[in-house]
Amino acid sequence: MNVNVNGAYIYFYIPLFGGIPVTQTTLSLLLVTVFLSITGYFLGKNLQKRPGKVQVLVEKAVTMLRTLVVETMGEHNVAWTPFIGTLFLSSICGSLISMLGFFRSTTADLSVTLTWALMVSAIIWYNSIKRNGFLGWLKGFTEPVAVMTPMNLISEVAQPVSMAFRHFGNVAGGGVITSILYTALSAASTILIGLISGTWIVPVVVLALGGGLFFLGKKRKKTALWIFGIVLAVLGLLGLLEFSGLLTGVPILEFGIPAVLSLYFDLFSGFIQAFVFSLLSMVYISGACPPPEEIPSAT
Repeated sequence: MNVNVNGAYIYFYIPLFGGIPVTQTTLSLLLVTVFLSITGYFLGKNLQKRPGKVQVLVEKAVTMLRTLVVETMGEHNVAWTPFIGTLFLSSICGSLISMLGFFRSTTADLSVTLTWALMVSAIIWYNSIKRNGFLGWLKGFTEPVAVMTPMNLISEVAQPVSMAFRHFGNVAGGGVITSILYTALSAASTILIGLISGTWIVPVVVLALGGGLFFLGKKRKKTALWIFGIVLAVLGLLGLLEFSGLLTGVPILEFGIPAVLSLYFDLFSGFIQAFVFSLLSMVYISGACPPPEEIPSAT
């Protein structure tokens, strides 16, 4: 996960309205938009009555999304399926783009998640006004009693803010943790390899000890013993390579270990946050779009 704890890097400014910054997030958003647009075009092109494997998978995914929208928002709100799908795909692709190593997660920028949350709130307000009329919508802020008006106003503001910060905080927090881990592993790699590579004798002894523990663990069927033997053997081998000058300055411990965290922060957490944001959007929008029989006449 590529996250700068100081914020998105600014590449240049567009000389309009006092200068519009073009940042890492802007580039990532553009790439995600282009990717989704091109992918959607080709997946929806030349659909067949007898679908191939790719078309079957796409139709299955669309059916699952439609079913989720219907079950959460009701059959009368099925028209919101493309919007919810776009939110989810933009979120998950925006989080995963950092795995390429060159781009910043769009969801690690508060301006992105806040824009999505405000967009959802605008949809809610529009449909509330459409259903109840402008005066009826304003009257809702004074219910159940007039003294509750400040609390109702706070609730309207807190809704998009909480959605935005929940999504942003989880993704950005994972990026900060990963960045700190990379720094710590780099320092630990320098110290550890330096301790065993001062002379060729130490890494040879460590390598031999690791090999002995490995074969002993295999013979006695002791899993912990042969795993520990592999670790020692690898350290001994790395020490020899460092002593020979082949690995000078290479942070060995940064290989592999961060990948485990990436599976959580990039894949699992990114998917969960995208799903939660989309689910909350469905719940909030459905509250402003009840079934037709429940819609009172506008006054």
